[in-house]
Amino acid sequence: MTRKRMLLWGTVCCLLLFFAACRKGGPVHIEPSSPENSLPGSTQAAADAGKTETPEPAGPDCTLVRADNSSKAVTDAAVALRKTLEEMGLTVELTTDWVKRGEEITRYPGEILIGRTNRPESEALYARMDEAEEPYDYIVSVGGVMCVACEDEGAMDAAELFAGEYAKWRAGRDGYGDQEFDRLHEFERKLVIGGEAYVRVNVTGGKSAPEQFAASELKKYLKKMGLYEGDGATVTLNLDLSLSRDSYAIAVGENGEIAVTGGNGRGVIYGAYAFLERYAGARFFMPGLESLGSGDIIVDGGFTHDMIFEMRQSDWQCGNSDIDWCVKNGINQRDIPASKGGNIKYGGFVHTMSSLAGTPADKQPCFSDPEILDTVIANVRAMLERDPSITIVSVSQNDNQNYCTCAKCRAVDAEEGSHMGTLLRFVNAVAEDIEDDYPDVIIDTLAYQHTRQAPKITRPRDNVCIRLCSIECCFSHPLNDPSCSVNAAFKKDIEDWNEICDRIYVWDYVTCFSYYVETFPNFEVLRENMRFFAEHGVKGMYPEGNYNSPKSGEFGELRCYLLAKLMADPMMSDEDYHAYMDEFLAAYYGEGWESIREYIDWSCALAAKKHMNIWNPMTSVLGIKRSERAEVLSRWDEAWDRAEALAGDRLDAVKRSRLQWTCVRLMFSPDAEMARAFLDEIERQDIRWNEWNPMPVNPNLSVSAAGW
Repeated sequence: MTRKRMLLWGTVCCLLLFFAACRKGGPVHIEPSSPENSLPGSTQAAADAGKTETPEPAGPDCTLVRADNSSKAVTDAAVALRKTLEEMGLTVELTTDWVKRGEEITRYPGEILIGRTNRPESEALYARMDEAEEPYDYIVSVGGVMCVACEDEGAMDAAELFAGEYAKWRAGRDGYGDQEFDRLHEFERKLVIGGEAYVRVNVTGGKSAPEQFAASELKKYLKKMGLYEGDGATVTLNLDLSLSRDSYAIAVGENGEIAVTGGNGRGVIYGAYAFLERYAGARFFMPGLESLGSGDIIVDGGFTHDMIFEMRQSDWQCGNSDIDWCVKNGINQRDIPASKGGNIKYGGFVHTMSSLAGTPADKQPCFSDPEILDTVIANVRAMLERDPSITIVSVSQNDNQNYCTCAKCRAVDAEEGSHMGTLLRFVNAVAEDIEDDYPDVIIDTLAYQHTRQAPKITRPRDNVCIRLCSIECCFSHPLNDPSCSVNAAFKKDIEDWNEICDRIYVWDYVTCFSYYVETFPNFEVLRENMRFFAEHGVKGMYPEGNYNSPKSGEFGELRCYLLAKLMADPMMSDEDYHAYMDEFLAAYYGEGWESIREYIDWSCALAAKKHMNIWNPMTSVLGIKRSERAEVLSRWDEAWDRAEALAGDRLDAVKRSRLQWTCVRLMFSPDAEMARAFLDEIERQDIRWNEWNPMPVNPNLSVSAAGW
């Protein structure tokens, strides 16, 4: 409590004692503050009329009147003021200024106005506040006018001040007179544009729903950061179709003018959030976990950001399940309302051939059969007629390698040097059939396992997307690491596709699908690979994670956030990438985050010494010598203990992510009792064991968790 507030409440307490003493000596007679506040049925009114009728009960000593739509801060202040006045021994009512349409304003006994009421007294004080060059926290009037005019930030302080002065007024009315008190707002943060500081900002958006949404979001967050609305700096948010889709620009003009523009609705919205991130230091880590930054909001120049990836998808449920988080972090392959920018929409998503062709899912159809082609074309057209919002149609192989071996298919594949030969010719034919009627629709197909290699002759049409899948890769080494023999074939494939295709999407893999809960140490690969994709013609990214697990017991939240940042800016520096990582760890895990960062660095460094696929248990990756095992297990037990001890209100997050270490520990050092408790906890937390099973099936808990 500040010294000023202590003195104020000391005064109030003294006056409370005064009122209490008066009460002990007999009832205190309180005169009405003005004739118009006398109740028609009061004793005084009856006496004045010369009547002797029985007096009706007296009204309250005073009535607190707040606006019908007052903010929570003003309402809380009004409730606190009522309590204080009642402690003085007064009878107090609390009401609102609401009246029915056409009715006159009703005055209440002993009105004390708090907030922006419909009374002319408070309107006059607020007009002064709104027109002032320097913003006020409050203006408090005591005496002839009883009014608390305040901004939300100063509401409680204003109510406390009023209580003390009102007590003085009641104790000696005639000698008190009319008094007024005010306090100018002290801004912790200012908007600094070209060296000029502003504390008020006017944010406006264009006419479309996304432009309006972008403006409302920027206005909301600037208000949270302490800036006031009004004449001062100006920020406009509008479409600029000269920019590419989803891209945005921020331009700084003269006299505090800033223009945020986007190549489409999403671009404008992304520009608003980029403004908050770049200049104010805001971060949108996870749903319910955001940081507004600190210090002045310094706009030191404009910039333009071109989105390299036109499609950006996330399927970690911790983030992807929340639409607002997706919008704030640039995810656009998700059901997002048009008012928030909308989304890229797939017709089907993957392995659609059986449904489109009407053939079995356990093998591939014959791509040389004209009847199958006609059936697929008819079904694609029917899909687009049913839903014109579809922008990409998946015409992709079934999830197996049982490709057709008829004479025609064998001949084409031999000529093309790849099983992609027959598939791509088939997909091109579908794309050619629809392109005139649906010029903005893309036909998407997989380059997956037996079709991954680019064909020698056939080229994808302009309205065809090749979605290249990295499922066979090593994920402990970057794709551009010349020492990784496992990744050499995929690296060549993407280079070959880049020579013949202008629209490549990548289906990447970023978790362990056999053990969702174990540590998957790929953090030193994510940035390198994303940059590699951007440099080799990739236009869309789908990093597949633990898509069917409601929660992560690993670092799913961190990976979800980092991947979103990388998809929005795949060319970011290594320094920026690790800064994002540290910011997230500190916010998500609390003060013990550095112990968790040490664990990440240790596991990634060990993994880099070996190859790692998406099914490996950590016993085959982390390479801990048996002679060192006890020391290593003890070391990381202690590290996670430190993280828990310092977690504060982030303890649940630390404990949930610690489950990955317990899983790794049980792989190296089986313990049936610990294993039972571990499995009970992941089931309680709703964490899935792997892609195929929610929990291990009949596990032998006395053996390594790698064998469950």
